[in-house]
Order: sequence, then structure tokens, then C-alpha cells
Amino acid sequence: MAAARRNLSLAALMLALVVAAALALPSAMWACLAATLLGLAGVVLFRGNGWRTGALLVAAVALSLALLDAFAGLLTPTAHGAGLVRSVEPRWWPQPDPVLGFRPKPDSTAVATATYDGQPVYHETYHIDSESGRVTPAAPPGADLYLFMGDSFMFGQGIKDQDTLPWLFAEANDGKVRTLNLSAPGSAPNHLVRAFEAGLLDRYAGQPVKAVIVWIIPAQLARVTGDGSWLASSPRYQLADGKLVHTGSFTDYRLSHPLDGLKYYLGELFPFVGAIGEKQRQQEQLKLFVAMMARLQQYAREKFSAPLVVVYSWPDEKSRGLHGDSAIDQSQLVDVIVQLRKMGVELVRVDDLTSGKPVDKLLIPHDGHPRRYTNELIANELKKRLIKL
Repeated sequence: MAAARRNLSLAALMLALVVAAALALPSAMWACLAATLLGLAGVVLFRGNGWRTGALLVAAVALSLALLDAFAGLLTPTAHGAGLVRSVEPRWWPQPDPVLGFRPKPDSTAVATATYDGQPVYHETYHIDSESGRVTPAAPPGADLYLFMGDSFMFGQGIKDQDTLPWLFAEANDGKVRTLNLSAPGSAPNHLVRAFEAGLLDRYAGQPVKAVIVWIIPAQLARVTGDGSWLASSPRYQLADGKLVHTGSFTDYRLSHPLDGLKYYLGELFPFVGAIGEKQRQQEQLKLFVAMMARLQQYAREKFSAPLVVVYSWPDEKSRGLHGDSAIDQSQLVDVIVQLRKMGVELVRVDDLTSGKPVDKLLIPHDGHPRRYTNELIANELKKRLIKL
């Protein structure tokens, strides 16, 4: 009995040390190496062959995980912006939201900072209006309204309020139109669909909404299946008999489907686990994405009698070779644009506007988000398409 109590106490201590290592060390691989060393220590410290064998097995499994993680890291190309460090004050910004998972707090500010290898990249303040959107210029009463929705590209991450696309579109029209920047960094079409479904945009019904404008990038595909630590409480959708169905949040789903949840959390820790079933997951993402865009088009028409306009930084039939970083085959990405075109969505191709322009004027260095110059080009193109002279 004394030996059993001693072994249990040692096992509890070692488990606590592994948990502490997982929290303190920079990656799961290092935590696995710590578990390997503790397992080997258990072979020496535990009493009884069964306990020693168990400790040796734990050490072998932990070492295997560390080696697989290291091997997967060698095969994975260096991500764009490696060396870039971003921070936002307040830290928990955007704030949690019961409907969308996260959303900018009305009448608030946030200070965003980025450095690259210790050198400043940007330091900007985001001002949020009373409708949880980033501020845009004032407009005359009854002015035509344009709803801009999307992620950090539309929001204007890393740039001033007056450099964002919604602001510049209003400016291009001499302040005679009203624009709303209802975007948030890290969001995706599932957030936009849910905003319509939950009635968050009903306040604009009856107003002269002339268009709903979104900006899509390939990085949003992974978000529609919740592949991102910040998306846990975000709305989850699935296709049932071809119909888009809201199922709650990604956390709700993972708790009610523990095997899927376990695979997701292990995939967050170990890239080689996340790669299992990647092809099937990508097919699901593509189908969900197109279905969500179709639903957005439907809502824009039904609620506002307005078109859905899609600004896209995305490969299409004109693209040659690779178009930025994407884990999904380029031909499948091209097919998304083909399907949107068949749906009659108004499409604005960013590459047509920026081709031949100096990259340092178009994008924030090391970061990749659009700068004012890019947004000006798009704003002028939208004016040509949408404003009736």
C-alpha cells in the first residue's frame, strides 16, 4: 500500500509538471520532450514493474509525438510574416459576443501595434462607433447607405480610420453617401450570415441600402470550419441535404461530439494530427463557403433589395501560378469565383486594380494587409460600378 501511495503521489506530481510545462513552454514539442524526461524519471523512481513499464510507455509516446511534430515542422513552409509581432490594447479585443462569438464594443477604442524583428511596423488607434462598426464619415440625413462587411481586410487592420475602404468610398463620393464598416478582424462568412439571421442588421431595413459589400480572401476558408483558436464561440454551420444549417458554436459542437473535439484540439497542438483528413475538410470548407455566399446574396436581396458585391483577393481564371499562400489547391479556389459569377454576384477583382503597382504602396510591409493606396483603387472602382450619375 505504501508503494502504491508513493507511486500515485509521484504520478500526480509528474502530471502537474507536464501541465505546467505545456503552459510555460513555447510549443507542444517542448512539452512532449519534458514529458519524455519525466517518463524516463518514472522508470527509475516508480516501484513495481507495472508502473515502470507504464512510465516507459508514456516516455515513448511523448518522444514519438515530439519527433512527429518536429518532422511536420520541417515540411511546413515558413509562414508569411514570421517575425511579425502584433498586439492590441485592450487585450481582449474584440470583446466576446453571445451571437457572433466576438464583436467590437460600441463607442470604444483599441490601440493596435505591430513590430517586425523589434522594429515598428504600425501603431494605430481604431475608433468604434455606436453600432459596433469602425467609424466612417458623417453623411447627410437620408443618404444612400452602403454596408461594408468582412474581416481585417475590410476593417482596415494596421491603418488609420480614414484609410479604410468604407471611409474612402464615402470620401470618393464627396460625403454624399453613408457607409458603415461592420467588420471585425478574424471574421468570416459564417459571422456575416449569422448577423443577418440573428437580426443584427434589421435596424437598417427601410433605409436606402444600395449594396452589401464584402471582401473575401482564401484565409477565410479555414474559419468557416472553426480552424482558429479565436473562433471557439463563433457560429458554426453545416450543410444538411444541401441546406445551410446553424448548429450553435464550434465549442458546442466539439463538446457534443467529443471525438471530433479531441481531434481538433490535438490538431491545434500537433500539425501532423491536423493534417489527417485535410482533403475532406477542405472540400467541406469550399462547399460551406459557397453556400454562405449564396445565403448572403439572398439576405441582401430579401432584406434590402440590394446586390451583394464581392471584392476578392483570390485566385481566378486570370491567375497564373500561385496567388499568395493557401493550403487548398488553386484550381479549387478558382472554382469558387466561377460559382459566384454563375450566381450573378457583382465581383471586383483586386488584382485588376493593383497589377503593376509597387507592392510597398499596396500592402503593409511584413504584414500583408492593404494600405490606403489599395483601398483608394477599390473605392474608385466601386464608385464606377455602384453610383448612378
